[in-house]
Amino acid sequence: MLTGFLMRRFLRVMKWILISLLCIPVSLYFILLLINFRDSPPSELAQNYLADIAENDNALSNHLNDNAYVFVLGFDVSNTASPMDVGLERLKKLQHLGVMDKPQDNQQIRFEKPQLPLEQCIKEDDFLSSCNVMLKQENNLNALLDEYNWLIVRYQQLLNIGTWQDGSQFNVFTDSMPFTHLLAAQKLYLFNVLTDASTMDPLQVAEAINQDMLFWQRLSASTHMLIGKMMSNAGMEANMKLGELVMSQLPHSQLIEALPPSWKHALSPEVLSFDNVKRGEWYYFTQITRATQVTSDTDINTKLIEWLLLPLMQHQDTANRYAAILNDTAPLNECPSNLSIETFSQYIYNPVGKFILCSGIISLTPYQERFNRLEHQRAELVTRLPQDSTNINSTLTGQL
Repeated sequence: MLTGFLMRRFLRVMKWILISLLCIPVSLYFILLLINFRDSPPSELAQNYLADIAENDNALSNHLNDNAYVFVLGFDVSNTASPMDVGLERLKKLQHLGVMDKPQDNQQIRFEKPQLPLEQCIKEDDFLSSCNVMLKQENNLNALLDEYNWLIVRYQQLLNIGTWQDGSQFNVFTDSMPFTHLLAAQKLYLFNVLTDASTMDPLQVAEAINQDMLFWQRLSASTHMLIGKMMSNAGMEANMKLGELVMSQLPHSQLIEALPPSWKHALSPEVLSFDNVKRGEWYYFTQITRATQVTSDTDINTKLIEWLLLPLMQHQDTANRYAAILNDTAPLNECPSNLSIETFSQYIYNPVGKFILCSGIISLTPYQERFNRLEHQRAELVTRLPQDSTNINSTLTGQL
């Protein structure tokens, strides 16, 4: 009798313990829901970013037929198609796609990139000597230039377009712009100048190199895309290295006259600045976080977790915080390694957004450092070139 009473008492106590254990997290979750019931209003910085994006898109709509960005969108098409026409077509498709929409036909037929010489030697510290050795052994450069003369002409057409105006449209399932094809065309263009350098007027050599450098500087100063910014860095670096190789073909007396004007001046603040890229990264991030959701074929556990977590995600508060991080008015914090009372108090509002910010974004500092190094390379090149030319000229002139 006593045993039965104790057993019933034990089961009643266990029942209330289990109910309490269940109620604690449920109660805590509902408290979090109440705290996260309302999103933050847009910050002034977020409003400025959004206004800049809108202004940028409007500028794109006004520069569709005289825009290097549109030309580059279609740059990888075959030699029988028009890059500008294809670029316009691809832009219109991109503008009608949502961020997470899967395109019905995403296959793009691109021309086969040429196998370029000097790909390895140009990366070496003593690249002038190394590339000179390879050039003496290279027998197919002229044939390669003849085969891809249409691509050199296409690249020259691009250089003649004075406007770069990209937009905020993007789609995670659509291929990015064909920058590798563009860089291959740049090298062919400079190789073409290289083969003719010894017979060209030095001012023509300077203008050919300068026109190429100005294109990449224009792209860097105007783009809102991080990939575009970094490809402009690669383009300017290739311009200086291959340009130096080109100039080494000239007599010393012509060297100063052939120095490209864009090499003589420090890279402008607009070229070095990441302000436009910050706006583009902010817009990309906010659109992704707003569009992210599980697909219909996701398992039930993932759906349940999403259903529980999404109410704890405050999109505007997250956008405000990311804008402040990009503007260097708020730190980029690391995610907490332990759950303490202090951590709980810091993450009680918009916990999902804060965890996304501490784990899902990158710092732009390494990219900025690459541009700082690029300016150092330019200054060093202009200082070094006259001294090195006397030694280099005697071994390189007339070998091509």
